[in-house]
Amino acid sequence: MANMIDYLVWRGELTLEASPWNEVDGLLLATLSYLNFHGIQHPKGWTLEELKRLDAVIPSTSSSYPLRKQAFEGMADSIRFGKSRVHHFIAMTDETKTMQFSAMCVDLPDGTMGVAFRGTDNTMIGWREDFNMAYQTRVPGQIAAEYYLTRAAQATDRPLRVTGHSKGGNLAVYAAASVAPEVQDRIVSLQVYDGPGMNREISSGEGYERIRDKIQSYIPQTSIIGLLMDYYQPYTVVKSIAGGISQHDPMTWQVYGKHFEELPGIDRTAGLICETLHEWLQNSTPEQRGAFVDAMFQMADGINATKMSDITNEKLRSMWKMFGSRKEIDPELRRVFSRLTAQAVTLGFGNVVERVRGKREEGVEERAWETMIPDEEDEAAEDEKKDENPS
Repeated sequence: MANMIDYLVWRGELTLEASPWNEVDGLLLATLSYLNFHGIQHPKGWTLEELKRLDAVIPSTSSSYPLRKQAFEGMADSIRFGKSRVHHFIAMTDETKTMQFSAMCVDLPDGTMGVAFRGTDNTMIGWREDFNMAYQTRVPGQIAAEYYLTRAAQATDRPLRVTGHSKGGNLAVYAAASVAPEVQDRIVSLQVYDGPGMNREISSGEGYERIRDKIQSYIPQTSIIGLLMDYYQPYTVVKSIAGGISQHDPMTWQVYGKHFEELPGIDRTAGLICETLHEWLQNSTPEQRGAFVDAMFQMADGINATKMSDITNEKLRSMWKMFGSRKEIDPELRRVFSRLTAQAVTLGFGNVVERVRGKREEGVEERAWETMIPDEEDEAAEDEKKDENPS
């Protein structure tokens, strides 16, 4: 059994020229984006070697932090990644906009620049933004990602490698689909690791069509997140040594040589949940989905959940009962919620979050590129422009 940390031991001495970029490299870059660092708001940034020497990683109580830091240290010690320069890091949470957003740029030794978007953290704000994707065409994090990639491209003439895990994968694809065609042409790899798909309005647009063939999607065999909405096809199924929803953790994904260990398809339980979710998405209106999401998070408030790790199996069942008693919720949506909750318990969702109960990501505010994140006036102007020039 081997994961991406073992990959660095095996292949860390190989330069990107000797062994070109692959899907495991992209996952390492996506994983790096989950860490917070002192000092990389500096315009020139720091190499991974320097960041390790300066002990610049900000400690976190997240259960995933030790392995993520170990992966960073392996990258920093390697010939393959050690000279990579990290810069223009940003991490922000905005409760008023229901937005959790973080990204970084990495100048790679092969002359390309990586742009990595962070996935969802443990906060209910971050997860609420994820669920809002079910009924909103664009969420604030996606708008921020488009601005970030645009500004990142303006700052360099390097070819671009865009990547992200979980929601970070969705942000990567949304940004790539939304930037100007001349920026899209510079994207040489677009890698998504168990990231939710796009709203149909986005996936049917011209911008998405221009980058569709660049998307490389990787999901574990019990993928739920990576098969939400209009998901990315074709996808590669990766073997994970974990069970249930724990497979979303990329540290459990198996690597052989310079590639993932692949499986022929997803398993039956994941297929049932995805079937239920897609049935709901196809047979409900945006207003119904919005009411569903509002009610679900009101239920989370009712059990005093401020982090996803607060939701144990017992509390998930309590939410199920509370949701079923809400008369203002469409009966069909109550039925769907009951099915999803039962299937989530079967998958062991509550057991997984119980394992990390009380853990949390440490938030930081580093706004060196704050101008890349639009305010409400910017968003209004952009919407007005799109109304005047419909695609």
